[in-house]
Amino acid sequence: MFCALEPQTELKSLLGHESFKLLDRVFQDFDEAVQIFGMYKYQHVGDWYIVTCPRVAQPFDREVQESEYPLSYFEEMCLLAEELETRAKKFEINGSRLTLRVGLHCGAAAGAVVGLHRAFYCVYGDTINTTARM
Repeated sequence: MFCALEPQTELKSLLGHESFKLLDRVFQDFDEAVQIFGMYKYQHVGDWYIVTCPRVAQPFDREVQESEYPLSYFEEMCLLAEELETRAKKFEINGSRLTLRVGLHCGAAAGAVVGLHRAFYCVYGDTINTTARM
């Protein structure tokens, strides 16, 4: 699931430190919801917040990866999306409440640690690309 905060015009008008303070508060609130729903926060980039199913957090656990995919993950992810939308509305910029654009997609993805310097766990594949563009 890819989430992007709105309104973009107001977000981009904030000074750097104001933007970081707001994103920190919003994403800490989102982190709490992700934990409650048992999903995995992959990362956040700027005002994007990216969540995957918990299987992604265990890429090298053969038993987990070879087991049948729990269909409940998609339902839980949809419920989490609704919760994040509700939580976003608690925050505002210059009198405008934040909203959330959400893209959800289900399918195959791969993950691995990429690079040597500042190595980073990366999730990629058509599923990820499709979700980001929804």
